[in-house]
Amino acid sequence: MNDGCKSGLLATLLVAISLTSCVSKQTAVRVETQRDSLAVVVSEKDSLINAVFSDLNTISENLALIKSRENLITVAGESEGPRKPVEEINNDIAAIDRLLQENKTKMADLQRSAARLRKANLRIDALEKMIGDLNRQLADKASEIDRLRENLAGMGIRVDSLAADLAVKKVEVENLSGEKIELQNQLHTVYYIVGSEKELRDAQIINKQGFIGRTLTVGATSNLDSFTVADSRLLTEIPLGYKKVTVVSSHPEDSYELLLKADKSVEKIRINDPSRFWETSKILIISYR
Repeated sequence: MNDGCKSGLLATLLVAISLTSCVSKQTAVRVETQRDSLAVVVSEKDSLINAVFSDLNTISENLALIKSRENLITVAGESEGPRKPVEEINNDIAAIDRLLQENKTKMADLQRSAARLRKANLRIDALEKMIGDLNRQLADKASEIDRLRENLAGMGIRVDSLAADLAVKKVEVENLSGEKIELQNQLHTVYYIVGSEKELRDAQIINKQGFIGRTLTVGATSNLDSFTVADSRLLTEIPLGYKKVTVVSSHPEDSYELLLKADKSVEKIRINDPSRFWETSKILIISYR
């Protein structure tokens, strides 16, 4: 009920009072017999009507709050994005329950106010119709909340299933990530050895071929136990410190350099372009004498 309804009710009362001076004598007598009842209503009208409006406003506001809470829960349930925490959903439902209970209390107050107005012989058809409509709205809303609870319960089962699936997928991703890292490490794993020419020949790691200016070549051994394992992404220099050094394995000459000390001995080998250096061979063999 709005201010217009309140004004209409007051206007009805005023018209009833004004009839004492502008209606026929017979009507005036009839109004006189009702004066005591009307006097009671008139003396209480302010507090009673204010109570009616207060209850109506509270019920309307509560219905709006219930709808708002209900929409938040529904959106959270249907969203494909991050779901609303179960604790928040439970808090929303508890708040709805409190609002529904408050509305039931206010409806009881309204019905008592309507009974008092009827007792005062006031026409309250519009108010009674509004009370009936509100009662139906509250019943419908209670049914909607019950259905929402059922949906959330079913959704909880589906969410648990999705959470389990997600946990499995997470493990799979972690495993794949671990396998990827392991594969990358394998792809960048290289082996190198620095030894005297005699030691390397005795171990069949290198051979000497030809008769004039015999050339060192990589041997047939496949045993890498005596080699140092390294990561090509991290290995940039290998210290040497020998007079005569030969890079036996095959690597592009412009991808590395042998750095000399003041006494002309080779201080170290520096790998300037790791990608090119290791593209032809993952094994580096350096001999000295």
